Amino acid sequence: MDIPEECWELIFRFIDQDDHRFLESLSLVSTSFLSITNRVRSTFTITDRTLPFLHRHLLRFHNLKRVRFHDFHGDINSILLQISLSCLDLESLDISGMPYFPDLKTKMSSSMKEFSCSGVRELRENNIVSIGVCFPSLQKLDISYPESLPSPVFDSAIISLSSNLKSLLKIDVSGNNLITDKSLVSLSQNCVLLREIIFRDCDFVSSRCIEFVLSNSRYLESLAINGVGWRPRESFSKDAFLLCRCLSELNLSDSFLSDEFLRLIADAKLPLKKIVLSNCQCLTFDGVLYLLTKYQTLVHLNLEGSSFLSDEMIMELVVFLGRLTFVNFSFCAKLTGVSFFNIVGRCVSLQCMRMEGTNFGVEDYSKELGVVKSRIKSLYISGNHNLRDECLLKISRHCPFVETLAVDHCPAITGDGVLEVLRNCGELKSLDISGCSGIKCVDALDFELPKLETLRACGTWIDDQALRLISKRCPSLLRLDLKGCLNVTSRGVKEIVQSCTRLREINLSNCEVDDGIFIWMVCANTSLRKIVPPGWFSPTKELHKFLLRHGCVICQEIP
Repeated sequence: MDIPEECWELIFRFIDQDDHRFLESLSLVSTSFLSITNRVRSTFTITDRTLPFLHRHLLRFHNLKRVRFHDFHGDINSILLQISLSCLDLESLDISGMPYFPDLKTKMSSSMKEFSCSGVRELRENNIVSIGVCFPSLQKLDISYPESLPSPVFDSAIISLSSNLKSLLKIDVSGNNLITDKSLVSLSQNCVLLREIIFRDCDFVSSRCIEFVLSNSRYLESLAINGVGWRPRESFSKDAFLLCRCLSELNLSDSFLSDEFLRLIADAKLPLKKIVLSNCQCLTFDGVLYLLTKYQTLVHLNLEGSSFLSDEMIMELVVFLGRLTFVNFSFCAKLTGVSFFNIVGRCVSLQCMRMEGTNFGVEDYSKELGVVKSRIKSLYISGNHNLRDECLLKISRHCPFVETLAVDHCPAITGDGVLEVLRNCGELKSLDISGCSGIKCVDALDFELPKLETLRACGTWIDDQALRLISKRCPSLLRLDLKGCLNVTSRGVKEIVQSCTRLREINLSNCEVDDGIFIWMVCANTSLRKIVPPGWFSPTKELHKFLLRHGCVICQEIP
């Protein structure tokens, strides 16, 4: 039966959401499939592994819109020249983390809409100026946290940049700690369409400047700053938030926030949907309660590090949180499982929850709770030292649809608890049990885990026998992290590599494997793309080249 091309396109788009790299193989099947993948694939990531095939990829996928450099150690300028000669109509370029800023005069597309150079070393003022000159149509720009000493970025560069970017909608200048009010004022005045501004760790920006941005940027929807309230005699006027009528996201993490300041935000009656108050000082329950009563339509709330919160307080707050899709109560040391089950029971729209480093697990489970099945998809409850198997069992019953679960560094959990989670949570795609010293074995794993794609088990007692079971039960495994698993040898690795035919990444740091296994691995499994070897192993140039010919890189883990 012939399947219409429209149906194939829907299938390919679904595959692209999962991992666009699978489209490479599909494009080789037929000219029809090549045509479809050209329509579907818009993103290309350049790594050391893809470098030998770059020219072929650029010829094959001529509708690419976004290019990103990642884990790349070659000549960026020559690659950008190659891209410019390919006549791609690029809209997005990401060179974040690269060792130097490239020459943008290589005729890159002047219609570029997004550019990111976060964490680039040797970012200088003339580089910032060149961004505005070369990409005048930019809508999104990230120049955060450059490693630019001894030539840091000053106000003059930002002022010049802002004068050229009239269409700018979003900018992140975080970590440029020598810029002052002048930079933010120029951005607000020159880039009148700005919808999102992020300027964290900019120590010379005053509250007066923040007020100016709030009142002058009439389209501002999202603002992220920190350090508010730390300066002596720094204050905000009572009208500070009254004019920013579009503001829907506010991030004030790592600030000193009084009840009076929270009341200013609450009484402004903004259309807020997201509030981040993580690791803030001076917060009180009364201030937070008043704020949340005014914003009962929040979908995102982050109160990480609010050590004053108790289970009783959460019971009061949760009444106003019915529409949340994300919540973070990590490192609220007084909170227990009572808060967790209250939240998942009342917040029916919740998709993601973080409750790491709390007192989860000390509560009494003698009274059986009614099982209300939450639709939560992502759950991060790492670092809860009192979390035990019986509690994990209850979590798996209440959250059977969870797809991402992190219970790393919970030493009281055993293999039995993990097995119950795997048995009850059939949608699980990613599991992190790193540092769970109580997990000795998973011998009772006698059922399939068809959807599990990522398993992180760093520093556990997992051995070759466990890997043999995992290899039989996890046919869809893509990423496996065995760093520090001292009982893993070449025998167990071979079981995994042979049976998990979709495996793309494996970390064998500190494992007891033979130095000759790596050639065998890429020959036995053509899907492998990245191998992290033990720290003592130093791969030769010949090995690097051999693995690259098979589409795989071998590299030591970055500390």
